[in-house]
Amino acid sequence: MKMVYLASPLRGDYDRNIKNAVEYSRLVSECGLLPLAPHIIFSQWCNDTIPEQRELGLKLGLSLLEKCDEMWVMGKKVSQGMQGEIDFAQEHGIRTYFVPYPALKEYYPISTDEVPLLDGQDCREGSREENYMDRLVVLRLENLKPEYRNARNQLWIVTHGPGCEGKGGSFSDTVHLYHPIDKDHMAVSRTELLGIPREEAVEMLKNAYPEFVSGIAQYGQEEEEELCQ
Repeated sequence: MKMVYLASPLRGDYDRNIKNAVEYSRLVSECGLLPLAPHIIFSQWCNDTIPEQRELGLKLGLSLLEKCDEMWVMGKKVSQGMQGEIDFAQEHGIRTYFVPYPALKEYYPISTDEVPLLDGQDCREGSREENYMDRLVVLRLENLKPEYRNARNQLWIVTHGPGCEGKGGSFSDTVHLYHPIDKDHMAVSRTELLGIPREEAVEMLKNAYPEFVSGIAQYGQEEEEELCQ
């Protein structure tokens, strides 16, 4: 069973935040995953209002995170403690997914197959500012319905659109996409793309879905054929 570390706020409305962590854990467990929420575990003996005990709780939480398969950041608010967890996960190569609406399971980053969903760490640093024209890009998993949510449906080729350059000066940020396997076309906002995938991520997908190899290679040939017609 996959172990998922649930990061959510603790300070502020302490009782409400604890109840939220319990509810998130219940929902995640119903998805066949093993949820591990540090608030529920370490708050039993670590008082967050006492600096020494808070530091111990944070340290224990990071030790737990190191053993998990993934981290889910629950909700739109990121506290100081959560930011430390996010930084730790990135440094240790732990996949991190942001769940904006944690009370709704349809937003959960659960793949329909065994291949991990792509996240921001699978994209080149700074690539979100690059020109996307004719580049492979990663679609945010939230843009896929749960029944289509897998890495195969996250990798697209950009064909055109005013949002390709991404400099903010265009009248629109629309980007047009082409799927190298299904040959589907779709238009999305540039904000719905995570960036240009790292070579390692592309190779992972090619190994997981061999049809990507020919699909990506044929894209350029098909474009040339259309120009000649």
